[in-house]
Amino acid sequence: MTQIVVMSGKGGSGKTFVSSSLAAISLRSGNETVYADCDVDAANLHLMLDPTKTSCSDFVSGRTARVDPERCTSCGVCVERCRCRAITKGGATASSPAVVDPVACEGCGVCAWVCPERAIALAEQRRGRWCTSDTPYGTLVHARLDPGGENSGKLVERVRREAVGWATSRGAGRILIDGPPGTGCAAKSAMTGTDFVLIVAEPTPGGVHDMLRIVDLADHFRIPVGLIVNKADLSSRQTNELRRIAAAGLLAYLGEIPFSRRIPEALTELVPYPLRHDDAITATLRAAWNRIRHELERHGA
Repeated sequence: MTQIVVMSGKGGSGKTFVSSSLAAISLRSGNETVYADCDVDAANLHLMLDPTKTSCSDFVSGRTARVDPERCTSCGVCVERCRCRAITKGGATASSPAVVDPVACEGCGVCAWVCPERAIALAEQRRGRWCTSDTPYGTLVHARLDPGGENSGKLVERVRREAVGWATSRGAGRILIDGPPGTGCAAKSAMTGTDFVLIVAEPTPGGVHDMLRIVDLADHFRIPVGLIVNKADLSSRQTNELRRIAAAGLLAYLGEIPFSRRIPEALTELVPYPLRHDDAITATLRAAWNRIRHELERHGA
């Protein structure tokens, strides 16, 4: 199966708008697609794809220290050794047991190692939830990282692994991934092993800079890249700069989306844009989808 990931340099660039639009276009093409929302810090693709029959499981990753109050003598050794300042003496009295802040705790285990009473143990911690949903467009795997939760890259990996499993079982030939913004751990986890990276960028100096960072990351993984410019009429100068970069051979230029009030209106109604409007914007998105399929064939994916 082929895997396409939609990326952006920052949140709010139009990544989910493009992903949901491609979902509607892919549905009309007749080929089954499985969808994965890997923006686990702020997942919202499910809002656009109208999911039903959702089943969820806890995402457990990493460890957190826990104090047994019956064994703790409040000696303070763990408080002194904890470099994260995650352990404090609890209560108002000197004999009150130590208390662990689960958000500050890094799970390094020093406190458990130095405790003379063996009153501290490391326990696995829930960091979020991942879900599988049926949608009118195909199976959707999505997740939500708990506030302050860590290991977003591992949660992204879990979402992708489940999506591959569903695609294999259903005989789907394609996985469309709504990736996280930026180039951090979660972005690397979403991009690794995919067949095509679609960047959605805005024509601003920051948008150009962030796009180049994603291009560098995709080049590291040797993945072909395409670009859609959202709100292309926001700055003709920066749009021309994006065209120049594409013409230099760094990526395929897949089209430009002008600023239009129809787009936020469709998003507000929670309906993929091509299902609401059959206009020039939809034609651009459809042409971009066809170009992506051509690029995949050209690169043997």
